[in-house]
Amino acid sequence: MAVSNVPTTLFTGFFGVGKTTAIRHLLSRKDPDERWAVLVNEFGEVPVDGAALEPDEAETGGVVIREIAGGCMCCTMNLPMKVAITDVLRRARPERLIIEPTGIGHPAGILDELRGDDLRDAVDVGAVICLVDPRVVQDPRLREAALFRDQVHLADVLVANKADLAAAADLKAFDAWARELFPPKAVIETTSQGVLDPALLDLAGDAARAPLFPHLHDHGHDHGPDHGHDHGHDHGHDHGHDRSSPDSPDTGALSPGKPIRRRNAGEGFDACGWIFDAQDVFRRDDLVDLLGPPGPVKGLQRLKGVFRTPDEWLLIDRVRNEMTVTPIAYRRDSRVEVIAETGNMDWTGLEGALLELIGTG
Repeated sequence: MAVSNVPTTLFTGFFGVGKTTAIRHLLSRKDPDERWAVLVNEFGEVPVDGAALEPDEAETGGVVIREIAGGCMCCTMNLPMKVAITDVLRRARPERLIIEPTGIGHPAGILDELRGDDLRDAVDVGAVICLVDPRVVQDPRLREAALFRDQVHLADVLVANKADLAAAADLKAFDAWARELFPPKAVIETTSQGVLDPALLDLAGDAARAPLFPHLHDHGHDHGPDHGHDHGHDHGHDHGHDRSSPDSPDTGALSPGKPIRRRNAGEGFDACGWIFDAQDVFRRDDLVDLLGPPGPVKGLQRLKGVFRTPDEWLLIDRVRNEMTVTPIAYRRDSRVEVIAETGNMDWTGLEGALLELIGTG
């Protein structure tokens, strides 16, 4: 039987605004008897968001996570997105679908595909939810950026996340700016730690919203010499129902102390990621010191990694000069992705520094 009218929500927002955290919060609150699917597109070649979304077994089940790494699924060459959506609907048969594009992903291409002839009967597209950091909304460089303007313009719901880190003046300025937007938003919210009302997933979207810059998503990405194929990496959490394979094509070559490296570039950013064998154990304090600010990577925009340390597995999440370190349920391997402004990045030097922190478990 064909899947039809699956409630579908698109989350947008620039690097580090908290999209993955918000989705994880929603997953933790879902009915354990419901089956959800999450489709994540990451700019870098080493997917980490799927690991960050993986819930503890005690939290919830019935979740299938599908990752598309290495670029932007909203581009006009978006066959991977169409194939991934079709495949996850067919295999997981979810009762709800959540899509999280990369931080530099333009939502127009995704919405066009979701509402196009091939998928319109399979999915029921609800409100588009855009998260922003209220501390940087007033930055003229951001306000004038075409991508940011279209992410905001196409959203039905606009959320100022990280309110706990913002000054009162920033929140007041965000509210004034948001309420002047036209067409007006269906919902304007302020929150912290990605805590969203699950009822937002059931709001209807406005299909009449059109991009201000319709050709902005007509672009491509360049893959570095370390490029490999890690597309379509599945994580299944489903109470035993047709569990998706957790193995990706590139992990078979892993061995202790010999990570796999993947690179990607585009839109003024360079990305480099590594996957380490599960037996590699990192010295916790030295790892935090290495990856924390100021750190060895110039112009760093985003760093997200899952690491095995002697006592626990950790998620290290850094946005520019802010970093959080939290325990994580993921156990398959250690992996990290670093995104920085285009420049002369010493990725080999960073890899060597990481290797120096490894013991054997």
